[in-house]
Amino acid sequence: MDQEKAELQQLARQDRIPHAQLFLGDFGSAALGLALAFARLVLCEQSGEEPCETCPACLKSGRWIHPDLHFSFPVIGEKKTSNDFLTTWREFISQHPYGQPSDWFGKMGEENKLGNINVAECHQIFQKLSYTIVEGRYKILLLWGPEFLGKEGNRLLKLIEEPPQNTLFLLVGADADRILPTILSRCQLVKVRPFRDPEIAEALQALSLAGAHESTTWAYLADGNLGQAIHLSSVSERPVADLLLTWLRTCYSDKGPKLMLLVEKLARMGREEQKSLFQYGLYFIRQMALAWSDRSDAIRLSETEKTAAIKMVNTLDLDRLQEMITLFDESLRSIERNANAKILFLNVSIQLHAVLRDQMRFIPSMN
Repeated sequence: MDQEKAELQQLARQDRIPHAQLFLGDFGSAALGLALAFARLVLCEQSGEEPCETCPACLKSGRWIHPDLHFSFPVIGEKKTSNDFLTTWREFISQHPYGQPSDWFGKMGEENKLGNINVAECHQIFQKLSYTIVEGRYKILLLWGPEFLGKEGNRLLKLIEEPPQNTLFLLVGADADRILPTILSRCQLVKVRPFRDPEIAEALQALSLAGAHESTTWAYLADGNLGQAIHLSSVSERPVADLLLTWLRTCYSDKGPKLMLLVEKLARMGREEQKSLFQYGLYFIRQMALAWSDRSDAIRLSETEKTAAIKMVNTLDLDRLQEMITLFDESLRSIERNANAKILFLNVSIQLHAVLRDQMRFIPSMN
C-alpha cells in the first residue's frame, strides 16, 4: 500500500485534503486501515509523515476516542444508530481493520441478520457534524459501508457536497456498483489494491496465526484478501473445503436420500457459514477453469483439492463451469437476502446434479 499511503501523506503535507474521499477496496483489503491511519495523521498535532503517537491527539485517536473523529457504520435495528455500538466498534477496528460486514454483524451478536445505515443514523450524522471542532483543525466523519445506505443516503448529498468548514468525509466501501451514484460523484476516489501474497503471509505470521508454510497456503486461497486469510487461518482443518467437495460428489451421484440428508445439514448452518461455502465454491470453480485451460501450474489450491479439481474438470466443459459460477453467485446473493435455506440448497443441489451430469436444467425461484 506504499503508493496509496504516499499520496495521502502528500495531501496532508500540502494541506490539499479533499473534503470527501472514497477509499474503495474489497472488505478485507487495506481500505479501512488506510482510512483510519489517514484520519489519525490529519488529527496529529505534529507535521510528520506518520502520526507521532505522543501528542494528546494521537493518544486519543489511538484509542478511537478523539472528540473530532466520528464514526458511522451499518447497524441492526430500525431506530439504532452507530452511537449505540461505539464501544463494540472500537474493539472491532482495534483487533484488526480487515473484517467483513458479516464479522461486524457477528460481533454485534446478529450474524444472521443484515444491517443498514438507516434514517436515524443519517440524522445522527447531521448532528455530529454540527458540533464545533473541539481540538485541532478538522472534524472527520469516517463512514464504513456506504453500500448499506439506501435511498436515505440522498439526505446526505448536500452535506457531502458542501460540508461545514474544515469537515472531512472519509467513506470506505467495497462495491462501487452498490453505492449511490450521486454519492460517488461527490467523492475523490482512492482505489486500494488487493494485498499481494507475500504481504498476506507476512501479516499472518506477524499476527501469530500461521507458520511460514501455512501462511503461504492461506495467502493463495485468500486471493488478495487479508480478512479472508485471517478467517481461513482460524479454521485449521478448513472444513469448508471438505464440505464443498462432499457436496459436489454427492450431487454428482444418484443417491437421493444421502443428498437430502446433506441438504438438511447445509440448511442448518449459520448464514455466514453458508456464505463462506458459496464464496469458497466460487473460488474452487474458478480454479477448475484454470485446470480446464491447461493452466494447472496457476492453480492455487492444496494438493488434495487440486487433484480433486483436475479430476472433476475432466467431465465438464467451459459452459458448464460458467453455469456453476452463475449458480453459486446467485445463491450467495440469495443467502444475503435471507432466502429460505432449505429450499435454496435443495434447488442448488438439483441444478448441480444436472450440470455435472450434463442434463436438462430447470431453475425454480430460490427465495
